[in-house]
Amino acid sequence: MAEKIRHNPLLLFALGFLLGGVGLYFKIPYATVLFLGLVALAVFFESPYVSVLCGVFGYIFLPDILTLLLLYGTFGLYVFRRFFRPSTPFVAAGHEAIAYVYFLFMIIQTVTSLLLFGSLRDLAIHTGGMFLMILVINEATEAESLHKLFSAVTVAATLLALIGIAQYVIGVDIQAEWVDTSSNAEIRARAYSLFGNPNIFAEYLVMVMPLTVATFWTTKRDGVRLLFVAMFLVQLAALFMTMSRGGWVGLAFAALVFVWIVRKELLLLAIPLSGIGMFFIPETFVSRFLTIFNFRDSSTSYRFKIWEITEELIRDHFLVGVGLGHQPFKLIFEQYIRTMPIFHAHNSYIEIFAELGVVGFVLFLLFMGSIFVNLIRYPLRSEDPYIRIFGASLTASFCGMLLHGMFENIFYMTKITTTFWLLLAFTYCLVRICKQRRASAHSEKRMISHGEQSFI
Repeated sequence: MAEKIRHNPLLLFALGFLLGGVGLYFKIPYATVLFLGLVALAVFFESPYVSVLCGVFGYIFLPDILTLLLLYGTFGLYVFRRFFRPSTPFVAAGHEAIAYVYFLFMIIQTVTSLLLFGSLRDLAIHTGGMFLMILVINEATEAESLHKLFSAVTVAATLLALIGIAQYVIGVDIQAEWVDTSSNAEIRARAYSLFGNPNIFAEYLVMVMPLTVATFWTTKRDGVRLLFVAMFLVQLAALFMTMSRGGWVGLAFAALVFVWIVRKELLLLAIPLSGIGMFFIPETFVSRFLTIFNFRDSSTSYRFKIWEITEELIRDHFLVGVGLGHQPFKLIFEQYIRTMPIFHAHNSYIEIFAELGVVGFVLFLLFMGSIFVNLIRYPLRSEDPYIRIFGASLTASFCGMLLHGMFENIFYMTKITTTFWLLLAFTYCLVRICKQRRASAHSEKRMISHGEQSFI
């Protein structure tokens, strides 16, 4: 049977068609789902890149458990396929090593956690994200295939933004803890799309909007460029409607980084455009932004209190932390103050310090630093404008994400953690492409210098 599948994987399609037909005849909904699933399985088996493309586009729309099932299932099918169709082996390049070292450290912190099963939850999320990273860097080996993945992320973000805008316009209910009504009485809605929380939705938009800008910037056809401009404006409107101050600041910083890298002279327009924009931005948004400087705002004072208690927790678990994930953190945090039930520290840096200890925190900083070093050494120095622009967009994405991480825990939710690993995969893809091109250019120079018969 295995030999038959190896020669004709579409036998899986035939099996799916048979089971689906039986299900439809007897009107069994689950059989219909099974039918569609088997069809997808056959297609994914036949074309791994299609499975990666669908995964990159679709994970963000699914509930968390289905997101993990998609990531684990796609990776498992990808590995299974290699038994039948051996191809290029998995290769971890030197510049990617620290990601695997950090992942190994997270495994250690899970095993030694003060709440093992709580840490397993976060380890499972990071594992799914790492599986996606491995899939992307092994399939998107050329700029053209990588561009399709960038476009998939842009389209997905736009659809989510449209959902968020609809929520804001309709006026969905907001939870009391999302806004201090004493200083933001005019706020009646906050967009959260499919994320369940406006701040998390804002995190996602800050991470992916620079990719939309890069896609627009590198597109040559005017009609397509206008389409991507429209997508960016939709995403920007949705970000405003999240009412997330951290998201606004994160995007502003990401924009400054992108413009600084790509076209510094445009920074001269930043101040006058900001001043003009103040006259057109509705007062609701301006008032919300200004509450950043109002330390009596409940959400601001709430964060300061959390950070103060977390500092005590860090001092007591300085070396190795409490264990990976928000659940061990929550368990220990509430031993310090039981009247403040929280899920995380609302700051990625002190959250990671509390979870992983000083060793893990230093390793995390090295991990983040290595990302920027790789971007600066390779994509940002590339002679290919396309590679350089997308390198700038990823640099901006990580900068915006890390700044926003000062106000939220970016590794708390499944979709955001997965998006981080996806951005990391894009970075490693660009670095690999740059290295391949440099190696090819170097080989050509040696060939010219020493002749075709040289073995030097």
